[in-house]
Amino acid sequence: MHHPFRSFAPLVLAAAAATAQSAPPPGDPMPGDFTVVDGRVDAGTFAGWRLFQTHCQSCHGIGGVGTAVAPNLVERIRNYAPRGFATKVLSSYRIARLAPDDPPPDSDTERTALLEEVMKRERSARGQPLMPAWDGDGAVTPHVLDLYAYLNARADGGLGPGRPGLLPPARRQP
Repeated sequence: MHHPFRSFAPLVLAAAAATAQSAPPPGDPMPGDFTVVDGRVDAGTFAGWRLFQTHCQSCHGIGGVGTAVAPNLVERIRNYAPRGFATKVLSSYRIARLAPDDPPPDSDTERTALLEEVMKRERSARGQPLMPAWDGDGAVTPHVLDLYAYLNARADGGLGPGRPGLLPPARRQP
C-alpha cells in the first residue's frame, strides 16, 4: 500500500529542524532569574554583579563567599525566595525604636519581629556591624532582584567570582 504522506515526511522533518535552528533565542529572564552561558550573563544578572561590587563586596567578600564581618551569601541565597531576599536587604537591618508604651505582641509574627529587633540591638551594642537597610538607596532598590539573580547564579555553580561577561541582548519578537 502506498502512503502519499510518507514521501513528505523527510521534507517536514527538514523544515522543522530549520525552524528550530533559526528560532530566536529566548527573551531576557524574568527579574530574579538568570542566564549564564560560558561565563557571560544576561543584563539583569550583570547589574546584580555591579551592585554587589559597589555595595556588598566590602563586607561579604569577593563573589559573596563571606568574611569575618559578614556571612557567605552564596550559601545563604538558597534559603530565600525573591520576596524574602528583597525584604531582608531593603529593610530587615534597620533598628526601629521600641516605644515603652507599645502593646505586647499578639501574634507569632510580631513576637518574632520583636525578638529579631532585640537581637539586632544587642549585636549593635556589642559593636558588631549591622548591614544597613538599603531601601533609601536609589541604586539598590531597583536592582535588588538583579542582586538576587547574581547570587543565585553564583550558588548554582555556573558563575565564578570574577567579573562576568555580558551576553548580547535577546532579540525581541515583533
